[in-house]
Amino acid sequence: MEKLIRCLTEIEQLKLVDRGLNVGNRKESTAEHSWSCMLIADILLDYVEPLNRLKVLEYLLYHDVVEVYAGDSKFNNPEEVMEKEEKEEAAMKEIIKLMPNSNRYVEIMTEYEQRTTREAEFAKAIDCIDACIRSINDYHKVPTDGFTEQLIRNKYIPHVSKFTFIHELFEVLMSKLKDQKKI
Repeated sequence: MEKLIRCLTEIEQLKLVDRGLNVGNRKESTAEHSWSCMLIADILLDYVEPLNRLKVLEYLLYHDVVEVYAGDSKFNNPEEVMEKEEKEEAAMKEIIKLMPNSNRYVEIMTEYEQRTTREAEFAKAIDCIDACIRSINDYHKVPTDGFTEQLIRNKYIPHVSKFTFIHELFEVLMSKLKDQKKI
C-alpha cells in the first residue's frame, strides 16, 4: 500500500511541472499537456486509418511522466536538448522503481519512444499537434521566443507526415500561427 501511495503522489506532481507555453497568465503543466494530447487524439482518431484507441491513449497518458523528475525540455534551447536524454533516462529509472506494474510501464514507454507501433507514431504526431494548438491559443507567444517556423518544421514534420490528415492539419495550424505572427 505504501508503494502504491508513493507512486500516486509522485505521479500527481506532473500538475506542478511547467511547460514553455502559457494557459492564460500562467504556464501550462505537463499534466494539462498530457490530458490535451489524449483529448485531441480521441477526436482525430476518426480521421486516420483504424488504430487501437486504448493503445494511443496509453502512450499519451504516460509519454511525459518522466518530467516529474526530469522537467520539461524546450527544443529551442540547445542546452536543454543536450541534457534531455540523460535527465529522462535517470528519471525513467526512478519512475520504474515507483510503478507497481513497472513491466507494463516500460513496455508502453519503449514502444512509444522507439515508435514500434503505428499507434506510437500517431501518439507522437498528436504530441506535435498539441503544441501547435496551444501556441495558437497562447496570447503571450511571440515570434522572438526562438521557436521559428523552420525549427518547428524540422522537429514535427518527421512525425506528422506519417498520417496524411494529420500533416494537412499541421499545415493549416502553421498557416494560422504565421497569420497570427507567432512564428
